Amino acid sequence: MRVLLLGAAGQLGQHLQAACPPSLELSISSRSDARHPCDMSDRKAVIGLLDTLKPDIILNAAAWTAVDAAEEHPEQAYRLNAELPGWLAGWCKQHAGGLITYSTDYVFCGQPDRAWRENDRPDPRSVYGQSKLEGEQQVAASGAKSAVIRTAWVYSHLPGNFLSAILARAADGQPLKVVADQQGSPTWAGDLAAVTWALLSRWHRLDPGTTLFHAAGATPLSWHAFASLAVSYAGKAGRIAAPVAVEPIDSSQWPQRAERPCWSVLDSSRIEYITGHSMMTADQALEACLKQWRPTPS
Repeated sequence: MRVLLLGAAGQLGQHLQAACPPSLELSISSRSDARHPCDMSDRKAVIGLLDTLKPDIILNAAAWTAVDAAEEHPEQAYRLNAELPGWLAGWCKQHAGGLITYSTDYVFCGQPDRAWRENDRPDPRSVYGQSKLEGEQQVAASGAKSAVIRTAWVYSHLPGNFLSAILARAADGQPLKVVADQQGSPTWAGDLAAVTWALLSRWHRLDPGTTLFHAAGATPLSWHAFASLAVSYAGKAGRIAAPVAVEPIDSSQWPQRAERPCWSVLDSSRIEYITGHSMMTADQALEACLKQWRPTPS
């Protein structure tokens, strides 16, 4: 099976590469990749890449992930988060290919008395969330065999995410102030990659058209609780010299341009049932993530 991974340079893309089953023929692409470079915002370039490589399955890990910047640059966010998945799905429909692409907890607003399920009504309140929801809708409208995986609070040992940012400050001995009134499902990128490959191994079990999944960490936590747990684990693992204070604050004390969901807990039972892969608890995922931690150059 020929698999094309888009967005290979990102944190999820790098974990997908590392966990790819050896039985698959994997091609990778990113904006700067020397083998198959591609500007994912350029439809002609994207379709040209697909026509050249003719993948059986496309894994789309490319996205506009700068949530606050999306408010100022909606056109660019919609191009990558909505139009790109639509182009990919359209190509798959024409060429009998399959698509796996990713969406977000930001499509939801409100706080039910349980984790969000796939059939709950979306109500995004940010450009980022709106662009991701439109991407879901464009994929579904294409009629291609596809899977849309919503996830939440993705982190890794790589730069550019919440965990790496707070542990860099903690490593310098700086105390932390972290929002405590937003609840979510912190998700290790390595676990998300693992469940993605497990889903692909059961691709034949999916119905035609689009199947929507949630895949997120198994432990609901606030940002503050997750930061506290991460600092504790990092101290035990020797990734920081000593734990630092982690002070809880309200969202109003940390104003951001884009509105964040106050409840981002996702129910992953559907994808767990299909794949047989249980999403990791916060303890399991942090332990696995910290084993990959790279020391900061002095």
